[in-house]
Amino acid sequence: MRNKILLSTLVCSTLLANANDVVSQKSVEIETTGEIRLGAVSIKDEVGERTSTLSLGGRVGLTTKPLHGLSAGVTFYTTNALFGKNSEGMFLDSNAKNYSLIGEAYLQGSFDKTIIKIGRQLFETPFVNGDDIGMIPNTIEGYSLFNQNIPYTTIVMGWVDKWAGVDSAKAEQFTKLQRSGDALMLAGAIYKGIENTTLQAWHYKLEKNGWSYVEASYERENWSMAGQYANQGKGDSIYGFDATYSFKNLLLHTAYNEVSGVVSNGFGGGPFFTSSEEHTVHERLNNKAILMGLEYSVKEATFALSHVNFSKSEDETDYLLSYEISDNLSADLIFSDMNHDGKMSRFFVNYGF
Repeated sequence: MRNKILLSTLVCSTLLANANDVVSQKSVEIETTGEIRLGAVSIKDEVGERTSTLSLGGRVGLTTKPLHGLSAGVTFYTTNALFGKNSEGMFLDSNAKNYSLIGEAYLQGSFDKTIIKIGRQLFETPFVNGDDIGMIPNTIEGYSLFNQNIPYTTIVMGWVDKWAGVDSAKAEQFTKLQRSGDALMLAGAIYKGIENTTLQAWHYKLEKNGWSYVEASYERENWSMAGQYANQGKGDSIYGFDATYSFKNLLLHTAYNEVSGVVSNGFGGGPFFTSSEEHTVHERLNNKAILMGLEYSVKEATFALSHVNFSKSEDETDYLLSYEISDNLSADLIFSDMNHDGKMSRFFVNYGF
């Protein structure tokens, strides 16, 4: 713990020293970005009971333009039920109520080929990610580091203490990532030095054991293939394959995952190739999954259909229709048939600015 405190003190001291120098020399310019999101969700569960929510929300972010390598950012997120339609909690807080929070609030330093970010932030890794399936994504509180000193390679390191958002126990507030209170530490490397190929490896240090994840993908103009393997300790592991082929406006997709023991999605939606809109291969003993799907695009519209067959959990068929109305405005309609687990419909309209 002493080393963590010492590291935090040194990093913060360096950044704050730069901040004082910046403020004394030049005024700060601020960029504003945001999104307005209208979302509707309706779920019919396994016993036929239906719940639904209509919500209006989005985000507004302020980011300072870098001065001497130093910048800061803050993003406000909100979701609010409309017309009393608030019986489905997926878009709301842990009590199925409206909520708002400062999901991002960070200080960032860019030094040569290294970026250090301290505070609340969006963070995308295989087992810690935003999983933006509702009104407000997951964001984390901690430290992150990205370095590109090695040619074709990005090194990622993170110290994640708290999180909030759609997958957390209390979406409306930042709570400890792990029950013990210990922070999660992770390190990863992404290598793109081989033509058309991406290799990545990650390790996560959790409370009682470590998780490892590796993935290799190869992509050409009209086809791709990939493989993945994850080990979550105590005999719990998963491997999988993924392949796509496209011609004209049609893309075909297939994937396979096989679990030994029981695996977890982690803190987010998980990285598994056969994940559907709602179900994944996690939390079921020795589960297997096969995905078959297609996607058809014409002008601004895209239609996608996928079916996942799970050996130990309910199958799922997903239908997706997306339409790019303009550069800033889009709409998505998603229907999920989860067999005996019920049905779920979601509709989003997003306006970015």
